[in-house]
Amino acid sequence: MNTYSLLLSVLSFFFFLSSAYSQTISTSEWLNLTTSGKLPPQCKIQKSNNNLDLVQFNGRFYLAFRTAPSHFPSGKAVLYVVSSTDLNEWQFEKEIKLHADLREPRFAVYRDTLNLYFFTGSKSMFKFDPKEILLCRTAGNGEWTMPFSINLDGYVPWRIRERSDTLYLSAYYGKGLYKGNHRSDLRLFSSTNGVAWQAISAQPQIDVPHAEEGEFIFDKEGNLFATVRLEGTGALVCTADKCCITEWKHVRTKHKYDSALLFEHHNEIFLVSRRNADGEMDKVKNRKNEKQSRARNLIRYSITQKVTALFKLDKEALTLTHLHDFPSTGDNAFPAIAPLNDGSYVLMNYSSNINGRKKTWIAGQFGKTFIYQTVLRLE
Repeated sequence: MNTYSLLLSVLSFFFFLSSAYSQTISTSEWLNLTTSGKLPPQCKIQKSNNNLDLVQFNGRFYLAFRTAPSHFPSGKAVLYVVSSTDLNEWQFEKEIKLHADLREPRFAVYRDTLNLYFFTGSKSMFKFDPKEILLCRTAGNGEWTMPFSINLDGYVPWRIRERSDTLYLSAYYGKGLYKGNHRSDLRLFSSTNGVAWQAISAQPQIDVPHAEEGEFIFDKEGNLFATVRLEGTGALVCTADKCCITEWKHVRTKHKYDSALLFEHHNEIFLVSRRNADGEMDKVKNRKNEKQSRARNLIRYSITQKVTALFKLDKEALTLTHLHDFPSTGDNAFPAIAPLNDGSYVLMNYSSNINGRKKTWIAGQFGKTFIYQTVLRLE
């Protein structure tokens, strides 16, 4: 074999490897659910629509979302729950209005019950002040309990997963989040009935300043993988062995993954989150004052553009590779996902008008936002 033929064979081999391991990503047309006329008339849509979750239960899809005057805290915030058998026609399930801010609706199916968790906050748009985590429940018959406390006051729920017939809830302590001495106390709680929760260890899983949004997932072997947002500096990518899920190891990154959602597809883990179009969150070179550096990062982050994006997790290196940007602009993300029978997924998120002009994050937070829906395929 001459040198040219050898080189051609080598290049062909690497092209084969690249093709074999490439990821084909496609979506159906993105539907603006909030303006589609498909939501029931009981849903009184306000200017800002965000904070959503989606789940399958007893042959139906259940969607919960927040609607309010803006992205920021408001006593006029309302949570709506609707359900559908076909993701097209939606039936009214419940309205939650408590004259307080309402955020982070999270579904958890446990045995024969659908649980909806959320937290109440301040009425002041300039004050992030988590108060109670509340729970509503249904057996799928259209009847829901009144909201009641699960006694984790001050904590913010982020994700709930089941493992070995036990529910695990990730939550962080949100009071004083923007103060310099804040410790997040980000940890897992466990429950065998969905109502009574206990911390899985005496020490938090993550106890670094300004850590929040502890998104996590168990793989098929029971090992844990997670992302943690660091408000003002970036993120942590974490893992814990199946034999000791109390001990999280982490790698720090200057990229920030807001509104994180992890899901597993063919034994691989993917992340949908808000991506900073300006690149790394932490761009401060000379850190003389940590508080000022964090403030500069937050200001720059607010006035740059964001997009909802798909990433792939490297379980060994604990790194995330950017794969794809979804149509989104302004204020966006807080995705939700549910599997379909053909191996695809229904994916929802919120965004400023995807057919309008591009906006910065802060401009989107004061403007209109909508809930969008698509079918995602990974091949």
